[in-house]
Amino acid sequence: MRVHAQSAGRRGRGLFSELAVAYLFFGGAGAGACVVLGVLECANIGRYGALPSGRASGVMRACSSRWARRLRVPHELLSRGWVLCLILLGAGSLCLLADAGRPERAAALWLAPRFSVVTVGAWALLASSVAAAFFAAASNGLGARLRPAPVLAAAIFAVATGFVAAAYTGVLLGSLPSVLAYRTGVLPILFLLSSLSCGAAVVFVAASLVDSRLPFGSALRRLGCADRVIILAEAALLALFVGGQLADGAMRAGASALIAGDGAVLFWVVLVLGGLAAPFVLEWGYPMGDGRVKGLWIAFCILMGAAALRAGVVGLAAFDISQTPELAFQLAAAMPG
Repeated sequence: MRVHAQSAGRRGRGLFSELAVAYLFFGGAGAGACVVLGVLECANIGRYGALPSGRASGVMRACSSRWARRLRVPHELLSRGWVLCLILLGAGSLCLLADAGRPERAAALWLAPRFSVVTVGAWALLASSVAAAFFAAASNGLGARLRPAPVLAAAIFAVATGFVAAAYTGVLLGSLPSVLAYRTGVLPILFLLSSLSCGAAVVFVAASLVDSRLPFGSALRRLGCADRVIILAEAALLALFVGGQLADGAMRAGASALIAGDGAVLFWVVLVLGGLAAPFVLEWGYPMGDGRVKGLWIAFCILMGAAALRAGVVGLAAFDISQTPELAFQLAAAMPG
């Protein structure tokens, strides 16, 4: 039986506004950038003054000697990268606040008396924004006055808070019990991997804006290799997620519409080909050749795929039988017996 999902789509879209989808994208991309840039800060901690002597400098010297050789990047890359990260996190925060509507609802995101996923995510987003603002300021004039020890602590803090904020974008959807399509542990991991890939994309954009005599192709190659692993894992989890939707009769309508219906172009062309396959292939030769242009293309493909992923997943709610009673009745009528 062919299920008429047009009215279901109109009803299901009421669950999420365009601002919510924009928050999932900007917040996830900014959080992923916070993680990747935080790791690079740990590897390049030597750019903040002289390393101290004594036992307390053991960790910092290890970072400076082992990591710096493989992940050494110029100061300008980190400077521009943190500014981009702060812009993404700021855009995500604005979308979250605007989606909340009234001021008291916005304040409740951080001041709610009860522990909840929303509260943790809001605080993680705020903490990531603070860390990004700190490094954006430190990289654009204040770094010479800072000592390596507190900067290293701030970098570790940025990685931790960015990781939580990136995972939260998927956990938020999974915490909605009213949507059957989101009741899977695959979704938070899928969104987390996508956010980390977006973080690599932000670094590629920053690298394309840098004109430095310091060779840093090795760091970009290693980041590209890491991102290819992330893309492979993301593709596998995406297949697992869609396969699980198709295997369940209550969620099959949404998955079918995504891969063979109105969402097929978004899924196959924008997400799979443009967002996963294209950057995976382009990263094989990166940054050889015209690294600037190639880096921008890789970043564009990754970010485009991340936006398509979130739009497609959010769109599944439009076909959920728990949100569309008429669809549930049609499915029940089609069952034999």
